[in-house]
Amino acid sequence: AMSKKVVVSGQEKDSRQLTVGDLEITDEFKTIDVEAVGKDAAKKLMGIPRGVVLVIDTEDKPAGVITAREFLIKIVNGENPTKMAVNKIMNTNILQLQETMLLDEAVPEVTTKDPYAVVVTDQGGKFKGYFSPMDYQEALARINYQRNV
Repeated sequence: AMSKKVVVSGQEKDSRQLTVGDLEITDEFKTIDVEAVGKDAAKKLMGIPRGVVLVIDTEDKPAGVITAREFLIKIVNGENPTKMAVNKIMNTNILQLQETMLLDEAVPEVTTKDPYAVVVTDQGGKFKGYFSPMDYQEALARINYQRNV
């Protein structure tokens, strides 16, 4: 497969060298402290129609994810998530990818593990961003482009 030159943050890069951190991982989400309650998370969710709220622990590490579905699950179970701690509402099936990981390695990892959400961290595990379904599609397209050229 031939490589293609792509421009990332003003720098030219070989498409085979693209990393998770090269994607637009700073959009489509809001973060919330692990001490917050459901009402806080709901307010944040309302502001991002297709996004997610990511729960960040006291060490700045990703702990879980909240979408509208998590609220529905609580309500269907007869619970009121409004004043409930977000760590009792969140889904913890998240996959953490380091920002330096090559897209070539990241895509198979996401595909195999099929997590509820994918977050991006630095080397120390601190939260850096959200690898959204759209980022996944973009990563797939870039990888497939290389294979087909």
